[in-house]
Amino acid sequence: MPKINLSRNHSLEPAVIKERISTLGAKLQEKYQAKTSWADDRTLNVKGTGVEGKLIISDNKVDVNLDLGFMLTPLKGKIEETLGKELEKLTASS
Repeated sequence: MPKINLSRNHSLEPAVIKERISTLGAKLQEKYQAKTSWADDRTLNVKGTGVEGKLIISDNKVDVNLDLGFMLTPLKGKIEETLGKELEKLTASS
C-alpha cells in the first residue's frame, strides 16, 4: 500500500486546530467518501474505500498518515499535493 505522510507545524490553540482539522475531515468525506471520527481530542481516524489512516494533532504540529489502496495508487501524487495545500491553509495563523 502506498503511504502518504505529511507534517505541518502550527501555533494555534488546540480548539482552533481541532476545528480546522474537522473541516478537512469533512472535505475528505465529501471528496473520497471516507468516514472520519475522532478517536480522542487529538486523533481523527479516516477510513474509506481505498484510504485509511489518521490525522494527529500535537501541541505544535499536525501529522497526516494515510495508507492508499490499489485503486487510489495512481492518484497518490495528486492526493498528496492537495492535502499538503490544505494543511498549509489550515495551519496558517490567520
